[in-house]
Amino acid sequence: MHFFEYKPNRHLARAIPLTSAREEQCPFGQGGGRVCRGGGEFREFVFMREEKHGHLNTDSRRRSTHGRTMTRSRAPAWVWAVAACTLMGVAAADSRTKLVENGYEGVVVGVSQEVDESLGPAIVASITDMFNEASRRLFAATRGRAYFRSVKILIPKSWSFTAVNDTALSENFEDSDVRIDIANSVYKNQPYTQQTGTCGTPGQYIHLTPEYLTDRAQAAWWGPRGKAFLMEWAKFRWGVFDELGYPGDDSFPLFYSNSADGGTVYPTYCADTLVEGRMIDKGGRGACGLNEMGDPDDNCRFLPYRSQTAASSLMSYPFIFSDTIVDFCDEASSDRPHNPHAPTKQNLFCRGKSVWEVMREHPDFADGNNPPTERYVDPEVALVQHVDANYALVLDYSGSMNDHYRILKLQKTARRWLLHEVADGSEVAIIKFSKHAKLVHGLSRIEGAESRKALAESLDVTADGGTSIGAGLYAAVKKILKGRKNPVILLITDGEENENPRIDHIIDHVIASGVRVVTVAFGEEADPKLERVAQVTGGKTFTVNDIDEGHMLEDAFHGALTYQPPPSRQNATVTIDEKVYRGSGDTASETFLVDFTVGRNLVFRLDTDDRAHVTSSPHLIRPTGGIIGGAEFDPSSFVWTINVPMAEQGEWKWQVGVSGNPEKFVRVKITAQTRDPDIHPITTKAWMSSGAHDVNATTDRVIIYAEVKQGNNPVVNARVIALVTPPNESDRGEVYELLDNGQGADIQAGDGIYSRYMTRYTTTGRYSVKAQVTDGGTAVINRGFLTAPAQRTRRDLRETIEERPPYCCGNIIPLDQENAFNTGTFNRISVAGSVKVIEIPEGDTQPPSPVRDFKVSLGCCSDLGDASHNLTLTWTAPGDDLDDGTVSSYVVRVSTSASDLQEDAFNDAPNDTLVNISSAMDGILVRAGEKVTVNVYLDLDLHQSNYFALRAIDDAGLTSMVSNIDILGSELLVAAPAVLVIPVWAIVLIAAILLLLAVASCVVLSSRNTGKYDCVES
Repeated sequence: MHFFEYKPNRHLARAIPLTSAREEQCPFGQGGGRVCRGGGEFREFVFMREEKHGHLNTDSRRRSTHGRTMTRSRAPAWVWAVAACTLMGVAAADSRTKLVENGYEGVVVGVSQEVDESLGPAIVASITDMFNEASRRLFAATRGRAYFRSVKILIPKSWSFTAVNDTALSENFEDSDVRIDIANSVYKNQPYTQQTGTCGTPGQYIHLTPEYLTDRAQAAWWGPRGKAFLMEWAKFRWGVFDELGYPGDDSFPLFYSNSADGGTVYPTYCADTLVEGRMIDKGGRGACGLNEMGDPDDNCRFLPYRSQTAASSLMSYPFIFSDTIVDFCDEASSDRPHNPHAPTKQNLFCRGKSVWEVMREHPDFADGNNPPTERYVDPEVALVQHVDANYALVLDYSGSMNDHYRILKLQKTARRWLLHEVADGSEVAIIKFSKHAKLVHGLSRIEGAESRKALAESLDVTADGGTSIGAGLYAAVKKILKGRKNPVILLITDGEENENPRIDHIIDHVIASGVRVVTVAFGEEADPKLERVAQVTGGKTFTVNDIDEGHMLEDAFHGALTYQPPPSRQNATVTIDEKVYRGSGDTASETFLVDFTVGRNLVFRLDTDDRAHVTSSPHLIRPTGGIIGGAEFDPSSFVWTINVPMAEQGEWKWQVGVSGNPEKFVRVKITAQTRDPDIHPITTKAWMSSGAHDVNATTDRVIIYAEVKQGNNPVVNARVIALVTPPNESDRGEVYELLDNGQGADIQAGDGIYSRYMTRYTTTGRYSVKAQVTDGGTAVINRGFLTAPAQRTRRDLRETIEERPPYCCGNIIPLDQENAFNTGTFNRISVAGSVKVIEIPEGDTQPPSPVRDFKVSLGCCSDLGDASHNLTLTWTAPGDDLDDGTVSSYVVRVSTSASDLQEDAFNDAPNDTLVNISSAMDGILVRAGEKVTVNVYLDLDLHQSNYFALRAIDDAGLTSMVSNIDILGSELLVAAPAVLVIPVWAIVLIAAILLLLAVASCVVLSSRNTGKYDCVES
């Protein structure tokens, strides 16, 4: 066993400034990184290996130049601030990409295990070319303020490339900025960005398929790869949105018209100057048809000419498929003016702001960061390979861990993780700390049962002394994981540190090491800095309550497995059920479901808090009635295990004999792998928008997410609930039903990502969140459409665009009911982690969320020429608090001027704009997420534009933002400035003239050849 002594040393890489009023930090880069004080002293720490000592000595030692006493040191504010900004200002929750002196560094492109290795060389070459092109375009589009300096392509561990530059340090596929993965059934080979937040919120990742990167015909649909990628990078990094319309989308239509311009029909996009093109039927053989309102029908498409004078906007590309489109739209006074009126995602989610206005608010460019430069270099692209994780379990063994049997729970859960869950090939070390840190077991490679057993048996239950979290962390990063690739620390503690070194003393070492720290707060008194440690290292954070039977602690250990090289989806293990049983009967029994996607290597585990509570071994009952017994028992952790090589689909049952003592429990967890290697399992991933950041609930809005999919195909119409455990054990848990409806916290319906705002807080402290998913009797897998576009290039199509793949997706992901596949019954569970709330609101401070799907249509028996019209108003109800609860009332307005309904004018609009819906109010006050329908009679002139919008009001008088504006009459939305297309009547006229010319030519030629004026062959 190795022991370390913690003692002063001058060679600490970076010293910590002291907390004295007289202290003064040396200028950056001077003084060897030490703290300068006017005649004062400094303290430094280092671990030393000492065989004769049985502990890590963390006693502080002083060196004084003038004999002064030093106060306790703290980490400099900039250490926390810089590290926090590094993660808060990046493009995804876990991205480590930074913009440094105009160059993006640390961009990670992760290649999925599902990708065929034979495509590897072509994929790597294509990615390299794509980034070279994208970097030059990015530099031009940002006016010399950004380009790509360094990119890492992360390939799977199983690939045998010889050209690998290095092994991955801490990069992993789940946190990569760009994912190369199998196609989503709806997007197919279209590049897309997974966006779950509103304006300015970074995306989750950019998705590219192997076919897109290796097949020029597939890539040609979306334009040059570098240009298409730049559009996706803007969404991913800066949180901006498309500036175009989508086929069949009511919220973001392909066209809108302006009666003030004589009924000219305009395509939906943003441009700085006139855009020319043709409006044609999607078959390409005729003019557009019109609907009853005189607007283009669903088959109408706009085909821009390839040659344009417009230079913006890139967010309208590839709709404006022109080489001249190279810039983003900017504010109205710029040379690239934004169109705030077009019905685009950018205008809806960013409230009319241009892309550049949002970009300038991002930390990349805010406050003049990264000003224009002429210095540019092509990106350096390196190939790195995923490696097995190196884990250091840093476990609190202070005296307080004896409270509530914490040390026993920790030993039991850690043993289970070591014996059954951590992957073969990983290396694990165990460090325990109290007042000092002690190495219990050095790094040991997991290679079969014996290595697992040796690690598990090294854990004892003797806890005593104070708490020095810094000692445990320092031992891990400077002695155990130093120089290791893919390093991960699992830090578990129950108390606030009261011994040196503290977290503040060594956080700079932790950050510099590249390690990711997964923190587990055990009980209510755990140190408040834990979340910040996870945040600045890109890790995760979990909470374990003292009344927990073990699920929460097991979930935390399981969360650390994220950083292992991911298995193929066929070998991924999913949790299909877990239960805790307390009761007075002599038998505990529950049913569970095995669905059509899983069943191979099913593992049933049952454990208890008291061995005597289980009176007979558990067994399983098959759907056919057969019994599976022979459970293996681990006496050190009170765990029974049953393995089923292939479990048939259907309803299973487990049963075990118990003592009948209701104070005791048995806990069950059931996992399985995919049933058929060719069928991906249904999986669930849960997370929160806050990540590891502290939350001030008076100003911050936390969203709970759960993604449900099969492979990359969304599972829709499932029932998803979030279970929230509050900090106080006496408070009841909260349940939220997460929705995939494109309203409230959810920005796109049908994408398989279910979400809801977290709005109910009882006290400050740590809240843990878990998602449970069932089919609800309605869940289906979106497998795309039965008909796919032919494999033809754009050049082949010439006059027709019927076979073009439609650009996806707008307000809702389209679902082909004929091709959708019913999931049948299934159950999944996923842990989102925990969030630390540092302040909660007093009273009602959260207004209703804005309505985004407000729609007005003509009701029964109304005609355009009537003076009074029966109108139907529909929308999805928001909540009293954002998208939770029930609002108290609505205010609906109609005006012939859209300016009356803007955010800053709505409340002061003339009284005659109010629509009286008071008689229907009681019937429309429904819970958030439910549909609302109101019929009203209004005197309107439908030969002009009538604009409608609404606000929701809660019981405290708080109002939502104004809804989307819908239009009834001769236009759909206010027309875009600086847009010119050929009207339908002009197309018809031109076609008629051409036909007459053709006939005349035929007549003339016929007369010359035959002397007859006959163009019909006899």
